[in-house]
Amino acid sequence: MSFHEFSHGYMADKLGDPTPRQSGRLTLNPIAHIDPIGLLMLWILKFGWAKPVPINPLYFKDRRKGVFLVALAGPLSNVLLAIVTRILLVPFGHVPVLAPILYLLYVYNLIFAAFNIIPVPPLDGSKVLWSLLPPREAYVISQYEMYGQVLLLVLVFTGIIGKVMWPLINGLDYFITLLLKPFGV
Repeated sequence: MSFHEFSHGYMADKLGDPTPRQSGRLTLNPIAHIDPIGLLMLWILKFGWAKPVPINPLYFKDRRKGVFLVALAGPLSNVLLAIVTRILLVPFGHVPVLAPILYLLYVYNLIFAAFNIIPVPPLDGSKVLWSLLPPREAYVISQYEMYGQVLLLVLVFTGIIGKVMWPLINGLDYFITLLLKPFGV
């Protein structure tokens, strides 16, 4: 989660927004990204969250493009971590203590990337969708953003979210497999 949130902040910073740096969120230190309630929920319900990195799109030269790049940076960072972990499984996949940890890191990063790209607020996918829609449609969708968290909780606790996520997770796994196949990974 730290790398995911850092990636949002890093991209915003590179696009000219000083907000993540000023708020102390341009770091990989997990303490800076912990949301106490989100961490508690993770332990209790196995569903949690980190503090979102604050950004100010008014600093971006192209607001829609900036929001798109910042939102996509988080899930793409999880895909990158999954790729690196998959590569590390080749030399360390038979080490008793390390192999299960690497495998879990691979799976969790796929899950985190897939989950965050779903276009339901406050997830990153909703911001990606917003930035791709024509302004009028983006405005209409933004009017429903306040209901996103409730919808997300309903999707999670009814299990419907899994029907959306598993095809995404399997697709990402397949993509990574094809990407690394020429390298013997």
